Amino acid sequence: MNNINSSLCQHFKLNCVPFLERSKTSFEYKQFNDNLELLSSAFMTRQIVCITGASGTGKSSLIFYAVNQLEPSQFRIAGIELSNPNKKALYKTLAIKVGLKPAYNADDIKLQLINFFDEENAQGKFNTVIIDEAHTLSISLFDELRSFYDEGLNFSLVFSGLPPLKNQLNLAVNQPLKQRIFVFLDCCALSLSETKEYILSQLNVVGAKVPVFDEQCFPFLHSVTSGVPRRINQLCYGGLLAALKRRETIVSEYILRNVHENLNYQV
Repeated sequence: MNNINSSLCQHFKLNCVPFLERSKTSFEYKQFNDNLELLSSAFMTRQIVCITGASGTGKSSLIFYAVNQLEPSQFRIAGIELSNPNKKALYKTLAIKVGLKPAYNADDIKLQLINFFDEENAQGKFNTVIIDEAHTLSISLFDELRSFYDEGLNFSLVFSGLPPLKNQLNLAVNQPLKQRIFVFLDCCALSLSETKEYILSQLNVVGAKVPVFDEQCFPFLHSVTSGVPRRINQLCYGGLLAALKRRETIVSEYILRNVHENLNYQV
């Protein structure tokens, strides 16, 4: 832990710094719990799943917590994050992820993967391919992945991306793929009450014994972050740093307003 974060912990009497990393246990609320249950079941039923949501609304966290529930000896998860990949790059990356030495041609790698998943299934192991940044896929690659899934029917396929992913799947040319998707999950922003509960949960995880944020902070935080968890994390952490600099023991709305003016959100 670096000096500034050590100082934060000492100043606010915390075990570690909140809002920077995912905790071992998720923040539970209705939408998240519903999505987690549906995604978890898809891992063992060889379905196609589509997860969409604006940047920072928790798509990666949803996948992270769902995967962490799985028994490694029974499940293999291969996650791919390639922006606008071509066919060979996608299959080659996937082959390397599962421990294969990829062939030269894309179609040969595809066959390697299908055979590999067959062997894994014969041993009672479930495989899932997760395609992140799926909104960057080309129409031809969407159809290629449909073909890949159809030829094997021996793995689950998860698409995760920004809201335009839904628009792409609604195109007539992508209907053959969309008709194979049984689970559509939306990751939405938090409500005002959920925003407050989320912040308090983050503080509770790191051992906060007394209030760290003034009560008036919560409506302001929700208003300027639109309830997006990543933005909440950024602003809350900035508020802690600003309060430390001012030697304040509680973060006020005034401090957060000053931080917000200089914070450029990653949208």
